[in-house]
Amino acid sequence: MKILLVNNFYYNRGGDCTYMFALKDALESRGHEVVQFAMHHPKNFDSEYSEYFVSYINYVEEVARKNISSGLKVLNRAVYSSESRQKIEELILAEKPDVAHLQNIHHHITPSIFYALKKHGIPIVWTLHDYTLICPNTSFISNGKICEKCKKRKYYWPFLSRCKKNSVAASAMAAMETISHRLLGVNDLVDMFLTPSEFLRQKLIEYGFDADRIKCLNNFTSVGVIAESAGNSNYYLYVGRLAEEKGIRTLIDAAILSKSGRLKILGDGELKQEMEDYVDAENGREWVEFLGHISHEEVINLIENCSFVVLPSEWYENFPYALLEAFACGKTVVASRIGGIPEIVKNWDTGLLYKPGDVENLALKIRFLVNHPEKAQEMGRKAREIVKENLSPDRHCEMLMEIYETVIAKSAKVNK
Repeated sequence: MKILLVNNFYYNRGGDCTYMFALKDALESRGHEVVQFAMHHPKNFDSEYSEYFVSYINYVEEVARKNISSGLKVLNRAVYSSESRQKIEELILAEKPDVAHLQNIHHHITPSIFYALKKHGIPIVWTLHDYTLICPNTSFISNGKICEKCKKRKYYWPFLSRCKKNSVAASAMAAMETISHRLLGVNDLVDMFLTPSEFLRQKLIEYGFDADRIKCLNNFTSVGVIAESAGNSNYYLYVGRLAEEKGIRTLIDAAILSKSGRLKILGDGELKQEMEDYVDAENGREWVEFLGHISHEEVINLIENCSFVVLPSEWYENFPYALLEAFACGKTVVASRIGGIPEIVKNWDTGLLYKPGDVENLALKIRFLVNHPEKAQEMGRKAREIVKENLSPDRHCEMLMEIYETVIAKSAKVNK
């Protein structure tokens, strides 16, 4: 089968890219041909299809110019990219793919490509990695808190709340993009939506999407499964961005309160310096260590050797790779009971759950696992088995092929 993989970026940037590259490798290793379509970017990896990629746009620079020309350019590109439609049609004519599998296409490629795909009878499968279709700010976060004010298509709220980057312009653009796509009916052109979590699937249905066109297909990984965990040191990990909604403040307070083991924080973000200063002010360096941004190989090595991983999110996490990779390495996870997390972290079975933002309860869970390493290891082994049985590349590709074949058959009937 020839699959057209579409994503804004073609380098390791976030979860959507992690999934796309893993899927590309998995499909190609099973004899399928993968064609790529993305945006040109200075960090992109090499691709034999790059001549078809759309031109690069830097929204931060364009918005900073604060002139009418840049504003119109941003609005036009974010809502409907004529260039993307033209370029993907050229790629379709050259390669004739059987199915298009989209990842993150908002703001850069845009749903304009749907019209070219439909013109040539190519079915569209779209994996949603965030909440953009139902939340203009993509995350259900407004000013640091969970927000669902846009429910029932009340898309005037971003203008009032400045939920996107605390900017009127960015929030207005996000709202106008959502409104425009709703009015154009572009989502009706998608044959099948895929969601990494059942939580996201249910949110889409709650916001009016057709349940029959949405399937939950969890992310997958091969990380760690090829070898047993390397050790069980007296430290535990946080892996991710240092941001308010990630619960980093709650975690640091709990780590200092627990006075058990040592928390190693892997990652960077807007709160990094503030959190380091806070730990110093609380005399917490004995319990908390910041390692900053490190390579993926180093991250996996630290996971393999840790006691457990903590995921303290205070927003609707979907199906985070930090959790998936911890499980793959045979590590249990202490996580907040929110979003898609409880779908994989089963309390006292594969991990421990606590109420988001509850410092004392999180400290209690940390202290328990540090003092009972045998229980952490037992739950970690169960977590690893779940990855091997249900979240492996083989299982994922098997289920994905069934979806591809279904939409291809349905599309063939429609286009007779």
